[in-house]
Amino acid sequence: MSTKLLEVKNLVVKFGGVTALDNVNLHVNQGEIAALIGPNGAGKTTVFNIVTGYYTPAEGEILVDGKSMLGLRPYKIARAGLARTFQNIRLFGDMTAVENVATAADALNKSGLVGSLFGVPRSRRDEKASMEKAHELLKFIGLDHRALQMAKNLPYGDQRRLEIARALALNPKVLLLDEPAAGFNPQEKVELGELIRKIRDRGFAVLLIEHDMSLVMDISDRVSVLDFGQKIAEGTPVEIQNNQRVIDAYLGVAEDAS
Repeated sequence: MSTKLLEVKNLVVKFGGVTALDNVNLHVNQGEIAALIGPNGAGKTTVFNIVTGYYTPAEGEILVDGKSMLGLRPYKIARAGLARTFQNIRLFGDMTAVENVATAADALNKSGLVGSLFGVPRSRRDEKASMEKAHELLKFIGLDHRALQMAKNLPYGDQRRLEIARALALNPKVLLLDEPAAGFNPQEKVELGELIRKIRDRGFAVLLIEHDMSLVMDISDRVSVLDFGQKIAEGTPVEIQNNQRVIDAYLGVAEDAS
């Protein structure tokens, strides 16, 4: 049985007359931290937007655990096993940290809005389970002491981690992290790397978009490289660091220009 949890096959994406992704093939294996790197405008976030249902590809297939995701709405894709974070933090600022995570956990419950409104027993059990799960995830990422604080009042780094916890509440097969280290200081990046490893060790696969190459090369099992909408290389971190085409297209440029 294949260990590929996410497969992107022959993906073509066009915006007007511009081809944003050209015959891109990617996959994420069970128990793996995979990274997707490349210059700004290479198409990395477009990949995330396509596989999570925000855009529709012109051609290609997207499979989660062998099942096609084409044509599904984002919430159905999330339920199928893909959860993501965003470059720009998207928390519910006027809700507490634990409420943010519990809201995501509630999305998996079957009691629904009607049950919640009328307070049926199953709904109450679901709400209790969601809160318990939220507290457990906050403890897992080291934010249990922030549980009752409003999300908008949390330090920037804690907001980033809270968004990860909220994504984990969806029980994803693959967690998609879009530049999670953006704005972090060196120590926060080290802690983030440790957290991503913990997430992998807990049984989640991870697909990471990130410009910080020290973080990518330190934690990734496999790295894919995009340039101008095409995949130009794939391999282990060492193989990618020594790939002349990647060096010319990306790694050889100044970090602040990437």
